Amino acid sequence: MFMVKDEFANIKNLLKVRLIIITNKIWLFIVAGILLAGSLGSTVYGILENSDGFKHFIINDFSVSFLFGMGIGFIIIMFTYRQTNAKLSVFPQTNNSRFISSMIVNHIGAAVALLIVLAMYLLNLSAVHILSVFRDNIRLALTIDASFIVMGFFVYLAYIFIIIALIGLAGAILRKWTYYAAVVFIALGALILINRLRVIQYAPRVLAFLIGEPSLPLFFVKAFGVWFVLTAASLVINRFTIYSKGQNKTATKGVVIACVATVAVIMFAFPIILAINTSHNGSVLVSEAESVPVEDDYTGHDTTRIDVSHLPRGSKINIIGTNIVIPDEDGSVSYNNYNEDAVVIGAEALNNLQGDTLIVDFRPAEYIVNGIEILQYTNQRVTAHIDGDTLTLDHTRDSASVVIMPIWGIVRQFDRFNDKGILPANSLGFSSGWWGSTNIFISVE
Repeated sequence: MFMVKDEFANIKNLLKVRLIIITNKIWLFIVAGILLAGSLGSTVYGILENSDGFKHFIINDFSVSFLFGMGIGFIIIMFTYRQTNAKLSVFPQTNNSRFISSMIVNHIGAAVALLIVLAMYLLNLSAVHILSVFRDNIRLALTIDASFIVMGFFVYLAYIFIIIALIGLAGAILRKWTYYAAVVFIALGALILINRLRVIQYAPRVLAFLIGEPSLPLFFVKAFGVWFVLTAASLVINRFTIYSKGQNKTATKGVVIACVATVAVIMFAFPIILAINTSHNGSVLVSEAESVPVEDDYTGHDTTRIDVSHLPRGSKINIIGTNIVIPDEDGSVSYNNYNEDAVVIGAEALNNLQGDTLIVDFRPAEYIVNGIEILQYTNQRVTAHIDGDTLTLDHTRDSASVVIMPIWGIVRQFDRFNDKGILPANSLGFSSGWWGSTNIFISVE
């Protein structure tokens, strides 16, 4: 029989105690509060300061950092499993009741942590919306989709539950076959470390059945299946594990020596063997980074055609205006504050007019932040008109405080959320680039 009647009561009692221990860790909420206050405070201050200019603000996606943090936390819990059980030894318990109560608490803790992430996001979002009542230049760069916010929460929860089950299985294996398992795990870790580039390359292919599943219902079915298999395996292994009360110091020293020797062999011998095999094959596997060409494609292309047939050939047209700059004779231009001035290119064509139509071609710069075109929110525009022999060019753009506030950064595999502008280009890290300058091209035909 897998479980006896009394074990259910033991699980219930141990669960209550473990939950009390978690609720006493108030510092977790303090850390969350500090993170929230820091991100929210800096954003609010920046928006209030940017009353009539242009600036962008990135509010961190705490779901990504929490995912890694919780993974590390559950690994620590796995290694402190025996110590925790020793503290709870005054309560009636068995292998099953200890392990199951621990796993349940881990799952509850993960759900609570994600609720904190969601609450932080909603508070940030609410603050930005409140500010937008008083400042009409605030722009949210990402689409707010309620269904994505809800489903993303459960997708993250599914991934974390799988991580918990995987760590739980590893812990059960370590407690069942401590010395042998330690050697094997360390050997696998060393192999992964020295082949990290290949692991990074091939791991997404191996896990594609789950992390690449485009259908949301199928993802949950697969995720539940993976979680169930891992959890069931760990329960079975733990059920038939007999824990010794003492540790054999001689055996412990032996396993440490074995682990060190295994790592040494893998770290030094394996690359030599790989090099020999590679030289025999006459080819080397090289990971090449593909370069993506940047096309000369400016958004917001706007052309104005002005009739100048009333001016005689050879006339000179003067240029005046606001927020424009004409390059010096050597072509140099002084840029300032996100390139606020538009550079007039081809003004020399107006020194000796040879045509009936003056063409003013406006091409704004592109400022890309995490795949988002930021300058589109400033509504850049140029008005052009001619009065006698004077061309007036007025380059203007609106003030904007562009807020980039992502949530559930790794949830980007599902068809229903594609092409909706919900997520930035990068779930990890930050990218930005300035493509070209704001130009006004002058020509005559």
